[in-house]
Amino acid sequence: GYGHGARYLAKVYEEMGAFGIAVSCYAEAMEKCAKLGADGVQIYAAGGEMFPENMTAAARKEKKAIVEANGLVVSALCGDLGGHGFARADENVRKVEISKRIVDLALDMGTNIVTTHIGVVPADQSHPRFAVLQDACGKLAAFADSMGSHFAIETGPETSATLKAFLDTLGSRGVAVNMDPANLVM
Repeated sequence: GYGHGARYLAKVYEEMGAFGIAVSCYAEAMEKCAKLGADGVQIYAAGGEMFPENMTAAARKEKKAIVEANGLVVSALCGDLGGHGFARADENVRKVEISKRIVDLALDMGTNIVTTHIGVVPADQSHPRFAVLQDACGKLAAFADSMGSHFAIETGPETSATLKAFLDTLGSRGVAVNMDPANLVM
C-alpha cells in the first residue's frame, strides 16, 4: 500500500475527479504533480518518512520548499491511522496524540487541514461507540480549534443527518466533513 516504506501518495484534484501518484521519491512526486497541472497536493503523513516523528524541523522545511519550488501548495495532509478510526477506546490515547502531531506537521507544511477516517458513527447516540467517537473527536476538535486547523473526516456509511448530529455534539468546527463524492455511490 501507499504509506509503507519510502513511497508517497500525492492526490491531485482536477475538474473530473481525483487520482493518486505513488512514486519512490518525494521530489519526483511533486515534479510529476506540477507537470500534470496540479495546484496542490494532499500528502500521506500517517506513516513512512512523512510521519511526524520522522520529520525534523529541517526536514519539514526541506519538504515544504520542494512543494513550493514546483509551484504547488499542500492542500491537506492525510492523517488516516487505519484500523477502526477512533472507534476503539483502548487505541485512542495513542491515535489522538499522533493526530495532534500530524496537525503540527500540517501547519509546518503550510496547510491547516488533516484528513482522516474516524470510523462508522452509529445513528443511535446511546450506542457505546458513539461516546467513544465523541470523546476522541472532541479532543481532536478542541486541539484543532486551538491551532486554527481542522480535521476533515471522510464520510462513510452513515447518513448525512447522523454525521451532522454527531458533529453538532462536538461544539466545535475543529472536526468537519471532507466530502468525497465517491462515497455517494458506495
